[in-house]
Amino acid sequence: MTDHGWFTTEPLGDDVHVIAEPPHVNSYLIIGTRRAVLFDTGMGIASIREVAQRLTDRDLLVVNSHSHWDHRGGNAPFSQIAIHESGLAAFAEPVPSGELTAFAGSVAEMLDKFKVYREIDDAYFRLLEPQYRPRPLPPGFDPARWSIPPTVPSQLLADGDRLDLGGRVLDVLHTPGHTGDSICLFDPAAGRLFAGDTLATGPHAANLPGADPDRFGRSLRRLATDIVPRASVIHPSHMLRPAAPAGLVREVADGFERIRADPPGHTAFTDMYGTPVREYWFGRFSVIVPESWARSAPAA
Repeated sequence: MTDHGWFTTEPLGDDVHVIAEPPHVNSYLIIGTRRAVLFDTGMGIASIREVAQRLTDRDLLVVNSHSHWDHRGGNAPFSQIAIHESGLAAFAEPVPSGELTAFAGSVAEMLDKFKVYREIDDAYFRLLEPQYRPRPLPPGFDPARWSIPPTVPSQLLADGDRLDLGGRVLDVLHTPGHTGDSICLFDPAAGRLFAGDTLATGPHAANLPGADPDRFGRSLRRLATDIVPRASVIHPSHMLRPAAPAGLVREVADGFERIRADPPGHTAFTDMYGTPVREYWFGRFSVIVPESWARSAPAA
């Protein structure tokens, strides 16, 4: 692990690096012999381009997994940006400043609460590795001036497209559900699935504006059926861990279907958008859906 201040980086093998903003979001640098893909650009709090250029001298193509701000925040310095064709309108919108200032405020709260977590870990468990410890906002960073402008893509992607990086080809998979424009990238030669927010080792947010729990479940079942038999590892965007076993995709697909047929225990609350939601708890993950969907959605 290499510490870059706000970012940490770690080689994952096969010329793949995770560029993390602990504990907020992971982006991935995937290097071929002619060019490299930067799968997401994080939150725009510090320059991810500078970090990526320390790791490779290849031509850089940004591919955004979806239009949420924490995955496109560092797009501005790049000229080559690819998005799914259905996300054009969402990427054209600037990020509301209120969302960014609210997030910046939550970092301070998280750091304060983390002190207790770290004390317990230091005393009893020693599980926390340096790359998993949250860090304060960088010196000189002013949340009041933080902005994420619209993205003008240079390339639109569709399901089934292939990105040739030289000696490495990435398959584009449209996996709507978390958002309508969500995509994954699959490296069939290496068996690596770069999942964006379609797969997580924690909550799966099917409650946010533009989310669709039905499509989310179908996308996961498609991955479980078509990709998992050829995959060895999944690279998710959140919950700190840069790698998860491929079989987790089947578990989450099953979980979405179980909510229909035999729902497990859940917690009810109201999300940040004022929507009543239910979080269904499974062994290694959870699924958050609107309460209205949980009550009334027809069987898939």
